[in-house]
Amino acid sequence: MYTAFHKKLSVLVEPYLDERWTLADIGCGLGLIDFYLAPMVRHITAIDNDEAAIRDLTQHLDRIYFTNRESAEKIAAELADANDLADRTWDAVALSFFGTSRETLDKLLPRARRRAFIFMYGRPPAAGPDPFADAGSNLTFSETESYLLEKGYAFKKNVMEMQFGQPFKTIEDIHTFLKEYGGSFGRDIACIDLGADDAMDDAAIKRVTDAEERIIKTNRFDYPYYLPKSISAALFIIVKKTARDVSEGV
Repeated sequence: MYTAFHKKLSVLVEPYLDERWTLADIGCGLGLIDFYLAPMVRHITAIDNDEAAIRDLTQHLDRIYFTNRESAEKIAAELADANDLADRTWDAVALSFFGTSRETLDKLLPRARRRAFIFMYGRPPAAGPDPFADAGSNLTFSETESYLLEKGYAFKKNVMEMQFGQPFKTIEDIHTFLKEYGGSFGRDIACIDLGADDAMDDAAIKRVTDAEERIIKTNRFDYPYYLPKSISAALFIIVKKTARDVSEGV
């Protein structure tokens, strides 16, 4: 990842893990954070209900087997629905969701025997008083905190503003991404005219969007283009004891 977003999150999580533990990353997507967490635990079960994501993760694990054997052997990709995990537990559980609900937390937090981590993502604070506000049943940052207090969990929280943008290898990748996913950046984006003579010029790249954050050239060989996106990230670190247990030194 161009922004090292997942590496930064893993540094915050590391003090709360043990190399003898098992961990489940529920909602793992491509499992990007799991490659940073793998050295910190005994085994990771990377779970997602997106077949394409699990297929890509499995293929990536196969590709890196001989160059990063430790991670490849520690991470197991699994296609499963979060609602079907009621009879399974791990030492630690990471909930890698862009939004979640009280019902989801009720089901998944008991899957963790020792620690649980909730990763939340939202708009930068400048976008409003609660950057984690979302539609439907998804909990906001403050509602998640209230839920944990209500349930008696002892927890720590970290709130930070981070870059979670999108890197690109080619101009064609930019064109495809903006056409299919441009709306996810919350603004109207005009695609690059790939047929233009100056399609590769800096000026053409800057014309991709009229927003303050424009596609930039990174001077990197692997990902020469990058579309910045600033988000707020909240990390809840949950100790599997009640607040009363912790206060009494149990």
